[in-house]
Amino acid sequence: MSQPVLTLDATSREAVVARYNHTDDPETRSRCQMVLLAADRGLNAEQIAPLVLRSHDTVRRVLLRFAEGGLAALPRGKGGGHPPTVTPAWKAELERVIERDPHTCGVERANWTTGLLADYLVQQTGIAVGQETVRDYLHRLGYVCKRPTWTLEHKASAREDYVGNACGWRFC
Repeated sequence: MSQPVLTLDATSREAVVARYNHTDDPETRSRCQMVLLAADRGLNAEQIAPLVLRSHDTVRRVLLRFAEGGLAALPRGKGGGHPPTVTPAWKAELERVIERDPHTCGVERANWTTGLLADYLVQQTGIAVGQETVRDYLHRLGYVCKRPTWTLEHKASAREDYVGNACGWRFC
């Protein structure tokens, strides 16, 4: 793949400089800089790459995209992939049940787990997701998934006859 020789007329150069100066996206600014270095100084991808801290393949792709699509081709595009599985209704149901006792939702357990929530939500919404997806959305809502600690040590330690308060052979 050969690199095109970039030449910019005054209007195009001003547009690239304006995008460089006014964009909030650092990646777009770096791409504008690549175009300006190629057009103003006549540098090739191998010469530009160390200046902008990118690989020469990346610089070459950016220059080719600019040559084919102009200024509109400079910002990074959206990634591909499949659309999200989770819907707003699924999120709303998660928010609704997370603060409720599982018994009130027909789940015979003392506490919610990510697995229980995933199973419950597939029954209610028809959307099947894994435990990690549930954990991720709980994290986004400010919840932390962890094992409950079943201890009464704080109550026991308040008692005078608690063995943990006694002078043992190691700690006296």
